[in-house]
Parts: sequence; C-alpha cells; structure tokens
Amino acid sequence: MTTVEPPCELGPGLGARLERDPQAAVQARRMVRTFLGTLPRAVPRETTEAVMLVVSELVTNVVRHARGRLCSLDLRDMGHGVRISVSDDDPEPPRPRRLDLTGQGGLGWPLVRRLSSELTVLSRPDGKTVHAVVSF
Repeated sequence: MTTVEPPCELGPGLGARLERDPQAAVQARRMVRTFLGTLPRAVPRETTEAVMLVVSELVTNVVRHARGRLCSLDLRDMGHGVRISVSDDDPEPPRPRRLDLTGQGGLGWPLVRRLSSELTVLSRPDGKTVHAVVSF
C-alpha cells in the first residue's frame, strides 16, 4: 500500500507512506524518478543516481531492521539539493554493521554517509526520522 501525501513546509516535494515489505524500495525509487522529473532545473545524472541509492538504502534499512508496519518517505527540493526523510516506528538509530562481503550487509550506512552532504537522525519515543541531503 502506498499513500501519497501533500507536500509539507519546505519546498516542492512528494511524500508517501509505504508498507514495510520488499517492494518498498522499488516504490521509493519510482517516487524519486517522478519527483526529480518535476524539478524546475535539470538534475545531473550523478545526483539522480546518488538520490536513488540513498533512498533505496534508507528504505531497505527500515524494511530489514526496524519494527512497525509502515514507513514514510518525503522528498523535498531544497534549491541546492534534495532532502530525503525516511521515518519509521522504531526509536533505535541506525548502527554501522561489520562489513560482510558475502552479501549480508554492512555497506549501506557508510554509503549513505558518503553520498549525503547533511545527515541527521532524530529519535523520539515512538520512532525516528533519518534526514539526508544530496546536494547538486
């Protein structure tokens, strides 16, 4: 289930609530393509790929590690980049994991940190929100 929500206070944007299932990352990547296609300026290919990767990693982390049934994704045009916000119902912040070259993980969070010009995690008793900005 995907529910599209109206933009909030920042700038033009797109938001949705996603079921925590394996298709969530696929739906999130579709949203990124739709959102970037609506921006009033051309988005460099490298930026598109970086935003897609950050969104995919953050949503996949929710699906794999968080609790709760839903997560939300919000994309905002910041003028100088794209702000990505992913929220879930688990207050535990992301934790770096030991790198596992057999495909079991450990690459996502360091990759998100490297691709983001800003990265914050806001924890609250009922969940958390990860905000990342990919500048261009």
